Amino acid sequence: MTAKNDNEELQNCSVDYWEYFLKYNPTFATYIGDHRYDDELQDISEQSLSKQNDFHKNLLVRLDKIDEASLSTENKLNIMLLKNRVSDRIQLYNFKAHLLPLDHMEGPHLDFPQIIEYHPFNTKKDFENYVARLKAFPQLIDQVIDNLQNGIKHNIISFKKSIEYVIQQVNTFTKFSQEDHPLFAPIKKLDNGFSEQEKEEIQRTIEESITSEVTSAYAKLSRYLNDTYINCCREKEGIWSLPNGGDMYAFLVKHHTTTDLSPEEIHEIGKKEVERISGEIREIMKQTDFSGTVKAFAEHLRGKKELYHKQGEELLDDYRNILSRMDKKLPDYFGRLPKARYGLKKIETYREQTAPAAYYYPPPKDFSRPGYFYVNTYKPEQRPIFEMEALAYHEAIPGHHLQIAIMQELENIPDFRKYEGATAFIEGWALYAEKLSGEMGFYGNVYSEYGRLTFEIWRAVRLVVDTGLHYYRWSRDDAINFCKETTGLEEHEIEVEVDRYIVMPGQALAYKMGEIKILELREKTKKHLGSAFNIKCFHDKLLENGALPLFVLENIVDEWVKSVVV
Repeated sequence: MTAKNDNEELQNCSVDYWEYFLKYNPTFATYIGDHRYDDELQDISEQSLSKQNDFHKNLLVRLDKIDEASLSTENKLNIMLLKNRVSDRIQLYNFKAHLLPLDHMEGPHLDFPQIIEYHPFNTKKDFENYVARLKAFPQLIDQVIDNLQNGIKHNIISFKKSIEYVIQQVNTFTKFSQEDHPLFAPIKKLDNGFSEQEKEEIQRTIEESITSEVTSAYAKLSRYLNDTYINCCREKEGIWSLPNGGDMYAFLVKHHTTTDLSPEEIHEIGKKEVERISGEIREIMKQTDFSGTVKAFAEHLRGKKELYHKQGEELLDDYRNILSRMDKKLPDYFGRLPKARYGLKKIETYREQTAPAAYYYPPPKDFSRPGYFYVNTYKPEQRPIFEMEALAYHEAIPGHHLQIAIMQELENIPDFRKYEGATAFIEGWALYAEKLSGEMGFYGNVYSEYGRLTFEIWRAVRLVVDTGLHYYRWSRDDAINFCKETTGLEEHEIEVEVDRYIVMPGQALAYKMGEIKILELREKTKKHLGSAFNIKCFHDKLLENGALPLFVLENIVDEWVKSVVV
C-alpha cells in the first residue's frame, strides 16, 4: 500500500473497531449519546463473544499489514493504541474473563437499572425502546447464568463473599413495590406531550414488563445463585487461585498500570509510599498536639462528632460549596476547560451499602446531560467532613470531570480514544488533582489536609494490598488488618474497599502508579525549563491526547520539552 492508502486503512480500522464496539455494547452507545441501538441490550452469549473475538483477531491482522513507517506521526500513535486495545480484548477472552460476568461491583444486575439515567424518554418511540429493553433483560440474565455455569466447568469461579453480596443486591430487585421500583421511574417523565390514552398504555406496558420480565429474571438469577452457584464458589480471595491465575494477574497489572513493573516491585513501591505519607500524617498530628500512632489519631478523630455530618443532604450541600469555590480557580491552572457541565447525584439505595464513597459518570457526546459526581450518603455519620474536599477534587474538578470531558471533546483523535483510555492515566490524573488542589490554595485547615493525606495513603496501601491478595496470596483478613494498621478509614469503608480489590484485580494499582508518573514528569519538565515552566501549558499538554498509557505519555512530554526553546 502507498502511504496514503496505509493512513486511510488505519482510519478504516479505527472506524470499524468503534462501530463494532458500539453495536455489541448498545447500552454504552446510548450512554454516550448514540441512539441507533436504543432497543437492544448486550449479547454476552458464548457464541456472540466468540464472534467478537474473531473480529478482533481479524482486525489485528489488518493492522499488522499496515506499514507503520509510512504513517503520519499522529497515526503512528493511533495504530499503537488501537493494537494495544484490540490485543488486550483478545487476551481477556483467552483468559475466559467473561465466565465471571458479575460481582458485587459490576454486572448486568447492577448496570441494567442504571439505564434510566441515560436512556431518552422524550417520545413514544423512546418508551417503546425502553420496553424492548425491559423485555430483553431475561435473555441477558439467561446468558449470565450460562456463563457462570460454564465457569464452573472450567473452574473459573467467583469469590464466595462477593456472590453473597450479589445475592443481596439481586434479592432487592425481587422485592420492590411497583411504585418504588427504580425501573418504574420513567413513567413520571410522561408529560403533556402524550395523550391520556398513550400515558395509560405506556404505563401499563412498563408495569407488565417489569412484573413479568424483569422481576422474574431477577428471581431466576437469585435461585440459581442461591441453589447452585454459591455452593461452587471459591474460598480463596486471590486471582492466583484460578486456572492460569498468575498469568492473568500479570496481564492485568500491565493492563492497568501500563508499565513493565512486576508485582514485587509495585508491592515495594507501595510500602515505601505508605511510610513516606505516614510521616506527613505524623507532622499533622504534631500540629494538633496529638501523641500516639496514626491509627490512634484516626480513632481520636472518629470521636469528634463535629467532624461528621448527621444528614445525607448536608453532604450534598457541602460538596456543592466545595466545587463552587474550585470552579473559580481553575482558569489559573488550565488553559483549556471542558464545555460539558457536571452535577451531583446520590448513589442509589439499592447499591449504596456496597458502593464506594463516590464515583464519576461522564457526559454523552451531545452534552444533553452533565457528567455526574455520584455521592454515597449511606451512614453520613461515618463519612468524615475532612475527606470531602479531596473526594470532590478527585471525582469532579480538577479530577475526573475535567480530564474525561476534555478527552471527549477532543477533535483530532479517533472516537475510540475519546471514550477508552489507560486506567493509570485516568485515575493517576484524579489522584494528582487531589495533590494539585492543595497547591492551588485549598485544604484550608489542618483536618482537610489530613483528609487528603488519608486518601493518598489509601492509594499507596492499594499497591501493597492488591499485590498482597493476588500475588502474595493474602487472605481477606490479612488485607483488612493491614489497612486498619496503616490508614484512618472507617472499618466499614475498609471492608468495602478490600472486597472491591478482590473482584477487580490490578485496577487499584492504577491510581498511585499514574500519579507518581505525572509528578515525575512535572518535576523533570520544571528542571529542564526552569523559569520558563508554565503550569497551565504543562497541564494542557498532558490532557491534549486523551488518556494515554504512561510510557507513551512520558515520550510525548519528553519530546515536547525538547521542542520548547528556553
